[in-house]
Amino acid sequence: MQTKPDIPTLQLRTLIDAAALERMAPELEEVFLARLLANRVRGGVEQRLQASERQMHEAFARSPRLHALTVWASGLGLLIALAFAARGGLVLRGHRLDIIFLGFFGVILALLVLLPRVIVWQRQPWEKLWRAIARRIVNKQLKSARALAPFEAQYDFDGRQVTYTRITRASSMVRWTRILAEPGIFGNGYTLFLDPAPSLKCVLLLHAPDARLEQLFAQCPPPR
Repeated sequence: MQTKPDIPTLQLRTLIDAAALERMAPELEEVFLARLLANRVRGGVEQRLQASERQMHEAFARSPRLHALTVWASGLGLLIALAFAARGGLVLRGHRLDIIFLGFFGVILALLVLLPRVIVWQRQPWEKLWRAIARRIVNKQLKSARALAPFEAQYDFDGRQVTYTRITRASSMVRWTRILAEPGIFGNGYTLFLDPAPSLKCVLLLHAPDARLEQLFAQCPPPR
């Protein structure tokens, strides 16, 4: 009769202070930034923008003279409408036709001239935007810890099941128990378990670097 192998256990207990939290924040930001940028590509945003740009270029290439004529006509119509608006407007049965023409020619001109530039603009990685979002995610993850620091974080591992206990001067309380199914990202002062992409949900463990934790997860691979 075969016996089941013993499940490895481990306890980690670390003092978490403000300096440790600020030290790990930039590294966590890079992790979430990488996930956000990967999700942008995975979600097909790049492909859809490239397809729109290609279709527009093909349409302009087929009729370059018609495109140029339409641009000039729209520009001229816009100038004429502006001239009527400056002189008090073109009124017909109580309706300001100059305003209608301004909107009509303005939209056409924007589609013909500005839309290709907008598509190119949207195709930019916009790392500053995604970095700001990543920083917001990290701040949310560390918000409670920053408010309570300094405190001790204790993690009791039973294989891939972990129980987190937060220990302060006033109390010691079990906060949660999780099954860590995903591969961990081991950093300087933390281990991060991200749900499968594109999700940004995660379990963040705050602890001092410890090779025993990586060994434990090597012995307990994620369930299939």
